[in-house]
Amino acid sequence: MNLKLLCRINGVWIGLNGISAILMPDMWFNMAGLESSSAAYAAAGGLGVAVIGLALISWRTADIAGDAIQSYGMLFGIIHGLFLLLTLYQMTVGLFGGPPAYMNVAVSIIFGAAFFYYSRSTD
Repeated sequence: MNLKLLCRINGVWIGLNGISAILMPDMWFNMAGLESSSAAYAAAGGLGVAVIGLALISWRTADIAGDAIQSYGMLFGIIHGLFLLLTLYQMTVGLFGGPPAYMNVAVSIIFGAAFFYYSRSTD
């Protein structure tokens, strides 16, 4: 595996999450044990669009980053780290739990570690 392939895999994974936030918000809320409202649907749609935007950036990074791909890889690793911290915080305060929370933790650790590993300098 290399950083370009990892960027593409990341783009697909987060793109699918963005699409599911737009098309299946009830699944998100029900799996997390949250109640939905019109405001929650609007927030899920906005989140979905933002996540799809990040997915497109991740996918295109493999083509346009050139020599800066290691910097982009570190950036994506930091993003997954921030998402991990958010998930852990939400679990701690009881806002988010169950299998979706554990899946988010596992995926964030795997992607974050992979981005940091493949972005390390080989100098």
